[in-house]
Formats: sequence, structure tokens, C-alpha cells
Amino acid sequence: MSDLFLSENLYIEPTFTTPEIRFEPSKQYFFIGGNSYPENSLKFYTPVLEWMRHFVEKHSPLPDHPIVLEVRLEYFNTSTAKVLLDLFRLFETLQEKGQPVRIRWVYLAEDTEMEDAGLDYQVAVKVPFELVPLNE
Repeated sequence: MSDLFLSENLYIEPTFTTPEIRFEPSKQYFFIGGNSYPENSLKFYTPVLEWMRHFVEKHSPLPDHPIVLEVRLEYFNTSTAKVLLDLFRLFETLQEKGQPVRIRWVYLAEDTEMEDAGLDYQVAVKVPFELVPLNE
């Protein structure tokens, strides 16, 4: 992967079982939303994690411009839960390099399972982690 890679966005169209993934480095905005229970989580998420690892490795911190990861999942399976933790750990690495980061966990207010998952992640990761309940 070339250094041009850093200026490129990562976009994966959502399906019924896989989320929309929109990583836009130039906007400091990263998004995952929808459902995530792919038949083979490893196959689906390996390119995403590789993209993110490369980004973390090559990224030069912009102290005045926090990177935001917004997670807006309606449902995810246990193999996705592990991938999310791996992704959040990469955001911790960015923060350790001096890049301010924020994770926004957006969920429907009545979805207590999704709120609980967000609370678990909030405790597990060492980056600012905001739970954002939506009323719909």
C-alpha cells in the first residue's frame, strides 16, 4: 500500500448482514453502522483492520483535529464484538501517538443490550468514549 493510500477513503456498502463502513481520513471521520453478523467475520473485517493498521502506522498526529469514530450498529454478533475491540485498540494507538480521538457509540435509547455493550466498551478502552442514546 502506498502513502497515497492515506488520502483514500474506505467505503463498504452495507448489506443485510454487514455494516456500512465509511472511513474518511481527510475529514477525520470514521463510521460503522447497520447490522454486523457476516457469515465469516474474519473474511469481512480483515481488510478493514488492515486498512486501519496502515492508517495508524502512517498517520501524523493533528493535535487540533480529533478523529471521531462513530459506531451506530443496530445489531452485532460475538465475532464482531471482538473486531470492534480490535478496532478500538487501534484508536488507542492513535491517541498514544498524540492524535486526539473520540468514539461515539450511538444506539436507540430503548435498546438496553446495545447500551450495555457500549458501557462495556467504554470501560475497556482508554479513549474518550461517548454513549449517545437516540429517541426515535
